[in-house]
Amino acid sequence: MGCVYVRVLYGALAAVLFTSPLAKGNVVNGKIFSGDGVPSVELHNAARSGLKMPVVGLGTGHCNPTEGGECMNNQTAYNATLDFLKAGGRRIDTAITYKDQTGIGKALKDSGLSRQQYFITSKVGPGFPLGYSDTLAQMKNVLEQLDTDYVDLLLIHWPGPPGDSADPLCKTPNVNYTSCRLSTWRAMKEIYAAGTAHAIGVSNYEMTHLREILTTDDTWPAVNQVEFHPYWHEMDLLQFCQDHNITFNGYSPYAANDWAASFHHWPHSLLNDTTVKHIAAGHQRSAAQVVLRWQFELGLVVNPRSQDIAHMRENVNIFDFTLSNAEMHSIATLQKPPQHPKVFQDPHDIP
Repeated sequence: MGCVYVRVLYGALAAVLFTSPLAKGNVVNGKIFSGDGVPSVELHNAARSGLKMPVVGLGTGHCNPTEGGECMNNQTAYNATLDFLKAGGRRIDTAITYKDQTGIGKALKDSGLSRQQYFITSKVGPGFPLGYSDTLAQMKNVLEQLDTDYVDLLLIHWPGPPGDSADPLCKTPNVNYTSCRLSTWRAMKEIYAAGTAHAIGVSNYEMTHLREILTTDDTWPAVNQVEFHPYWHEMDLLQFCQDHNITFNGYSPYAANDWAASFHHWPHSLLNDTTVKHIAAGHQRSAAQVVLRWQFELGLVVNPRSQDIAHMRENVNIFDFTLSNAEMHSIATLQKPPQHPKVFQDPHDIP
């Protein structure tokens, strides 16, 4: 974990940050218009030339229903997707394990937007096996559930464990995790070459997992999606990805504000931190907007999860104010919870 704040607004992102106006409602008489309200970053490595990923997307997973988390099913994901589009958002983040892709696909169809006007991220695994043939089979299910010919970005959700895989390289109990991940990546490359994913990447990969691909393959991930927020920010991993043109996509940007504090017995949630609230008051912004702005200025694209259209509008309107170096440092060095500052499982534990 990095404890020294460095502002790393990297070149590829900086070149496109302010090419679009601020996000507006984008709805007149119930019709959603195509306004390009949220800036985008151009993807590199295993991505179609010129493919751009909106900086702010809608997260639809990672909840804890036993603690009151805002979990989504097909119906709530349908509603949230339409609301997010109305709020000006254009990127939806989902996964085969979230069990909400059918609702998201229907909402996108019902929005009236053309397929080129929104960006879909999906993921294979981890509730399904890793491996070559399993990955190809899951991709077919992803496309069927979303009712689309392609996704803009497909990620390997976790670096392991491989599950009940049909791939000989992923068979337990004596699985070689590296060989299994590289076999999975081979399937991802085939999906990319076939055009059913316009970019491919990984999620929850640490540097050791990324180096397996970077040192053995000439097709590198376009994106790495990992947990990132003021209580848990791996600055060395962020810098590593930026050095290799891998777009850094943070999930759980508010540290699961709706359930993590009670579940992990924190003194307070991230958005109730006094430092964050003080900075927010100084900018006449919400605590959530300040936390997203902090991540944006570090060079991240983010996936805040919400089912509230007012919050969605806040999330996509973080581009007309800036944080000072002192404020950036204060957020990066917040006093972390005494236990479990990382909300979800640590992929460092996966060999």
